[in-house]
Amino acid sequence: MNKGRRSFLKALSLSTASLSAASLITNDKIFGSDLHGTVLLEGGRDFSPLTGKERKAVASACWQCVARDGIVGYVEDGRITHLEGNPELPRTNGKLCARGQGGVGQVYNPDRLLYPMKRVGKRGEGKWKRISWDEALTELTGKLKNLQDRGVPEKFMFHYGRMKGSTSAVIKKYFLPAYGTGTVDGHTAICESAKWTAQELTWGHHYDVNDVSRTNYILNFGSNFFEAHTSHIPLSQRAIAAKVERGVKIVTFDVRFSNTAAKSDEWYAVKPGTDGAVMLAMCHVIMKNNLHDSDFIETWTNTTVKDLKNHLKDNTPKWAEKISGVPADAIERIALEFGKAKPGTIVTYRGLVTHYNGVINERISKMMDAICGHIDVPGGTCPAIGAKWKNSFKKPKAHPKKLKKVYAPKGAYLYPTHHSCHQVLSTIKSLDPKDRPEIYMVYCYNPAYVTGNCQENIEILKDESIIPYIVVSDVAYSETASYADLLLPDTTYLERWDWENMVSMDMIHEYYIRQAMITPLGEARNLPEVFCDIAKRLGGKTAETLTFNTMEEFVKDACEHTPGVKDVGGFDYMKVHGAWYDRAEQPHYNKHTKKMKKSEVEANLATGKWVKNKFGTVYDPKKTKSGKYGADGGSWKEYKAYICQEVKGDYYLGFKPDKIAKSGMFETYSDFLAKKGYSGIPSYLPIPEHQNMKDDELILTTYKVNVQTHSRTQGCKYLSERYHDNPAWINPATAIKLNIKDKDKILVESKVGKITTQAKVTDAVQPGIISISNHCGHWQWGRFATANQSRNPLATEKEDSLDPDINRIWWKKKGVHPNYVIPNEGDPIGGMMRYMDTVVKVSKV
Repeated sequence: MNKGRRSFLKALSLSTASLSAASLITNDKIFGSDLHGTVLLEGGRDFSPLTGKERKAVASACWQCVARDGIVGYVEDGRITHLEGNPELPRTNGKLCARGQGGVGQVYNPDRLLYPMKRVGKRGEGKWKRISWDEALTELTGKLKNLQDRGVPEKFMFHYGRMKGSTSAVIKKYFLPAYGTGTVDGHTAICESAKWTAQELTWGHHYDVNDVSRTNYILNFGSNFFEAHTSHIPLSQRAIAAKVERGVKIVTFDVRFSNTAAKSDEWYAVKPGTDGAVMLAMCHVIMKNNLHDSDFIETWTNTTVKDLKNHLKDNTPKWAEKISGVPADAIERIALEFGKAKPGTIVTYRGLVTHYNGVINERISKMMDAICGHIDVPGGTCPAIGAKWKNSFKKPKAHPKKLKKVYAPKGAYLYPTHHSCHQVLSTIKSLDPKDRPEIYMVYCYNPAYVTGNCQENIEILKDESIIPYIVVSDVAYSETASYADLLLPDTTYLERWDWENMVSMDMIHEYYIRQAMITPLGEARNLPEVFCDIAKRLGGKTAETLTFNTMEEFVKDACEHTPGVKDVGGFDYMKVHGAWYDRAEQPHYNKHTKKMKKSEVEANLATGKWVKNKFGTVYDPKKTKSGKYGADGGSWKEYKAYICQEVKGDYYLGFKPDKIAKSGMFETYSDFLAKKGYSGIPSYLPIPEHQNMKDDELILTTYKVNVQTHSRTQGCKYLSERYHDNPAWINPATAIKLNIKDKDKILVESKVGKITTQAKVTDAVQPGIISISNHCGHWQWGRFATANQSRNPLATEKEDSLDPDINRIWWKKKGVHPNYVIPNEGDPIGGMMRYMDTVVKVSKV
């Protein structure tokens, strides 16, 4: 036996009692052992396996994508060394994806924005002056105060991207209404708004959870959930477990052979935007073979079995095959399997909804789940559950004014429940100056890059006559930041505090927080705290509303006032564990069946306090402008007037509306859409541009990958080293037709622009399309993103030489950005950007 082996056994025999507490792997040379990497010490401490130094473990929350998983960060000598999943949060069970682990690069990106900067040259010229925070806030507060004094605070427009949890609460529910502006927009229309608008028209709740842990069948239309999804790791790990441990079948319909398609049992290359025809044919088969759930249909939908059978009678598998290219026999067989699964669930995302017919497609998917009785049941498709934090700070009672014309061309969309953020800049340009914002503030958002028609966006941002003053708060020098007048350095998610409320895949309430692991680098400041400072400077009602000063204070207050969290130790407990959930809480299903007290409802109806319309929907007329409700005469926006729904003589919580004043029923028939000329029960809606395409035209589609997120992760050196180029996927049959070979340089042209890229000829994509990921082609955001070793325009020469990895950028390509050729056009119902519809011409260069 060698000496190292004897040392290990001796240490083991002396330390067996401490194994349950902790075993630590440390550097043997530091601790005097000749066994490399193994020393056992008392529990509750952690040591680096590389340096032997003690590290501090800090529980927090990720922000590399919207899934916001629980994490633990390790801090050594004041520096974050690595990140991993938090095992105390069931949503991820201690797992963390590659993007999450690469998040350390957000903090230590050598091209971070670390100091307030003021433009000194022309817009877009790249000339900046470093100023103090006092100078920056004096200038910005002065301009904000000027708008207040003139009685036009709504001319301050706040446009945000990634903003959730308590950050969203502080900014949207405290500062902005207290200041007086309602001119606020987000980024949902470039992300998922067609999906949410469809759900608001159908079951009200605009967040769904696929309960794959308990399902018997997973149908996937257009989602690459093993790489990218709103609930990426929580969903994918449960889907993998369902497949491996229980043999649950996964069938994917996608234009591209994604990694999810590769891990599915079956993949069908559907023509872009034709998924709705496939689903309607499946509904036809399920109804024809009496595999439907008559009780759910007759009780909870606003249609009958007869209505649905009659509506679907012509939607046969052969009909769908002609439209979609999916074989009729496969459609029929899969429909029968799904109908018999009891329960199954349908996963949908961008490949289904970022089309002209996206809202209709999502409504068809929910109708199919409803026909099978898979709605809000174990293993089905469920309205989501999220944490319900309580803060003691009073919100302002304000009704701020807004510049209503900035959101989209008037009358462009029927129910733009989440606006059309991709058209904000072009809309502002089209307006009379009196209707434009004078201050345009962008937070954690990059409209110059992430929306379509990039060149138009750039020209508008450069023009001071269109937008007089632009402020950007971000962690890095983005494309949009390069056209700003004032730059405010934001903290990364690893340097800030938040409470989080992301939905749970286990259908329970999960409470977790984000806490600062280190002191922010440079002079970076979290924007909600900056607004607290600005509020004090503004004075008046704005200052009176924001009585807290820091996000740590706001999070602590929530921990001390939220039931459950406060009972286990509140803020002190959450700082140690990062998360809490009630171990005895049971999953929440069938929420719509909650019975209301009939005598109370009827008493309020008798006095006229509440009113019931012809659909049996009970509402509060005081909360509607017209005194009527929804499709019975009131505005579609008056959903907050809803009380409950009458069903067969009793009153239930029902499917509570959100954004649209629908009834409390599961509306397979939409009166709102029927009144606007659409089929009340969803029917297949063709994409106009795809009906008469020329022989030399293709359809451009985009996709996401597993190590990048939108435009925000390319400054992480590890992630950009992994993925920094995005050649265009073309099917061999299409390539032969266009005389294009693998790795050829090609020109892609649309009605709004052109790009030059490289072809990747592969069978893993549907003929007739070209597919390009949407993560590459940065011209700002730092040197790891742009594969450029030149100087950081915001840093001094000394600061610019601190990261030796800049000289190790071995990759020469940065990819090409497809948004240059994608128009800023929205679907006609909700206004979501149509990423998957663009008709292009492709030629060899």
